[in-house]
Amino acid sequence: MINLKKLINLKESSTKTGLMLLGSAAVGLITGNSELVTVTLGESGAQLGGIVPMVAATVIGLWDTARKEKG
Repeated sequence: MINLKKLINLKESSTKTGLMLLGSAAVGLITGNSELVTVTLGESGAQLGGIVPMVAATVIGLWDTARKEKG
């Protein structure tokens, strides 16, 4: 059995970042993105969307949540 208290340490900034990335990927799944990649350019900058960025956010989020910071 995996001990989540040892795996997820909310005092580390990488864990918080990883959980935010996982949350954004979950929202992408809920909204039903069907495009591979979408790019929207506006006055505030470029926004990426689609399946590829969502998968990347999920993988990075899982890694950031599980990794241990040194120091």
